[in-house]
Parts: sequence; C-alpha cells; structure tokens
Amino acid sequence: MLVANKSDGKRLSLGERWEKSDLIGIRSTEKFYCPECGEEVVMKLGSKKVWHFSHLAGGSCQYEYDRESKYHLSGKLQLFNWLKKQGINAELEQFDQHMKQKPDIAFELQNQKYAIEFQCSVIPEEIFEKRTKTYLHYGVIPIWVAAETLVKRKKNNVVSINNFLYLFIRQTRHSWNIPAFCPISGQFINLNGAIPITSKKTITNLIVSSLNQYSVEDLLSPIDKPFPILKTWQAENQKLKSRYLTSPGAWKNPFLKELYRNHLSLHTLPSEIGLPVRSSPYIETPSLIWQTFLYFDVFRHYQKGDIIIYAKIREAFDRRVRRKEIKLRTLPVAGQRDHRYALAEYVFLLTKVSFLERINSGTVRVLREIIIPDSINEQIDAEAKFFTKYRNEITQSIFPLT
Repeated sequence: MLVANKSDGKRLSLGERWEKSDLIGIRSTEKFYCPECGEEVVMKLGSKKVWHFSHLAGGSCQYEYDRESKYHLSGKLQLFNWLKKQGINAELEQFDQHMKQKPDIAFELQNQKYAIEFQCSVIPEEIFEKRTKTYLHYGVIPIWVAAETLVKRKKNNVVSINNFLYLFIRQTRHSWNIPAFCPISGQFINLNGAIPITSKKTITNLIVSSLNQYSVEDLLSPIDKPFPILKTWQAENQKLKSRYLTSPGAWKNPFLKELYRNHLSLHTLPSEIGLPVRSSPYIETPSLIWQTFLYFDVFRHYQKGDIIIYAKIREAFDRRVRRKEIKLRTLPVAGQRDHRYALAEYVFLLTKVSFLERINSGTVRVLREIIIPDSINEQIDAEAKFFTKYRNEITQSIFPLT
C-alpha cells in the first residue's frame, strides 16, 4: 500500500513528491500503521520496487494489500499523478468509513464523486459486484480500469474478453467501453464498442493513448467512434460454425442435435439468423445460437401476413434462459439495462431488413418468409447479397450516430 497513518493519526502518502533522504529521516523517528486494521506497517524504500508500506510478518489484516505487485503499485501511482497534473484534487487509498471501502484513487469533479479501481488480478464476481453496488449506493461512480495484461488480443479489432473483464464494461451514449492501462508503457488502452461473437471472442476498436494524450474527460465520458465490423463479423461467424462442427464433442452438442432434429445445417442457416446487435454483451450465449432458438420457437411457425405478439418472442427467449440453454451476463457497471434490450434490438433489426413490420409497441407483422438455403454455396451467395443490401441498416443499428 502507498498510504499509512503516523503515530498522531495523520496520513503519509508515498504518492506525493518526496526525497528519499527525507523519508529515511521520517522512518527513523516515526512508526506507521495500516489505516484499516491499525497494525504496524514498515516503510520500504527499495531501489527496484515502488516505495510502499508493508505489514509486519504474521499480521492479520483482512485487506491483504501486501500482495500488491509492483505493476499494480506503479499503475495506481501513475494514474494518481496523471489526475494531479490536470489540477484534480485526488486522494490515494483513502479509506471511507461509511462505505468500508478503500478505492485506489478517489476524486470529485463537478460535484460528482468518483472512485478509480485499477484491477490487475481476477477477483470473485461477487466481490466486484459488491464493491460496485456499494459505491453506487453512496453516490460514487466507480471507474474500473483493467490492467492491460487482462486484455487478450487476437488480431485487429478482435479480442478475447472473459466474463471477468466483461464486468468492467460500461455504457457510453450509444456504445460500450472498457478502459485499460499499462504502467510499463504509460498508455491507456480503450476497448471502444463490443460486439460478442462467442462467449469470449469480441469485436471491438482498440484505441491506444499515452497519458499526455488522454484527459480525465476522456476516461469519464469516452466518445463513441464507429468502426467497420461487418466483414469481421461475417468471417468470424463462419469460423464459429466450422469450430462447432469440427470440435471433438460435436456429436453430443445439444445445439447441433437440435439443428439436426429440425433438418437444418449450421452452414445453411438463413442470413437473418446470427446478426450483430448493440446490447448483445448482456447475453453470454453467441448471437448465432440464441437467434436460432428464436427461429425454432417463434418465427418459423408464422407465414407472410401473420401477426406476432412481442410477448411470445420474449417468453420463448425466457424459457430458453430458464432451461439454461441461453446464458446471460451480469454487467454491474453498465447501468439498469439488461438482456431484454438485446432482444428488442434484434426484433427491431428484423424490421429494418424487411422480415417484420412494426404495428405497435406490442405486435409485429411478418412481411416475408425466411428462406433456408439448399446448399453451402447458396448460403454464401445469399449472405453476401443480404449484407450488401442491408449494410447501412445493420451498421446504424449498432452505431446510431453513423
């Protein structure tokens, strides 16, 4: 930890500017104590590690800050100094007696309190949620900044985001954002936008900025920046289909079994199934699968001119969730929305590609049948024409500003 109490109860922060000789002098005449547990701690001023305080051997502090790595200590110290250079009165490791929590950095801007948590290691989802809810309960907006080491890059615009990293995701005005930071390079790595392909593989726009190029306004209110996704989406969906069919356990995959029972092939699904929707991060199950379920349970049972009550679509989706055939995500930082927005966006997109027509808020009309291709080549040709024809409609449903 970077902050400790002196014998008189006053804080001493190693995040401030100090000469080493001055700290050595203070250390020789002063004792230091953990702000949380009250146990004695030792000031360590090594040349290889970030200066910090450490509990004495055998201590029982439940906060366990001694496990902080050099990477973590350096990261939050750089973020703290970055805020200070912008004239922000930030507090480093200030324990809040009401919340019983100690954010890495706390500050106030325009009468709004914020807490920055620079998270380098995986913690249980329950702890992440509890900390987030506590901050929000006390009117503090949490900004969870992931260590760059948690971001697994696959290739351009494709990263692997596991369920833990998805906890960091927050909503911008029209999209998504996950902020990350690397103390080694001194760079912010922003994941702007998030369109999941699988439970982990996600299309996003990685924007790298140095500390000097990035402001606190950029961190608090990231700007939506549309980027091309459709070619990547189509290519990755084809890879997903091939991976399902060639995996060792394909013969016992429940989803593939259901396709077989319904006389369908994964490679000849119609283009209306497996479309990207903006709120899909709320759903862990790939769009290709949950949209296929909606086709099985709802859309294939209606013909041109039929009326579909939206509640039936929602009930079919919820039934699959209850049977654990569709998995949802908890996104504690993202606000009050949930998976129902993704479902509504998909139905709305089906109106934009002329399959459905909106009658009112609770009903839609079928405008045409969904055609099942007879062969893989026919599917490839139909999909190419579909995405060419509806490119703007699909893109604008994801990035409304375009």
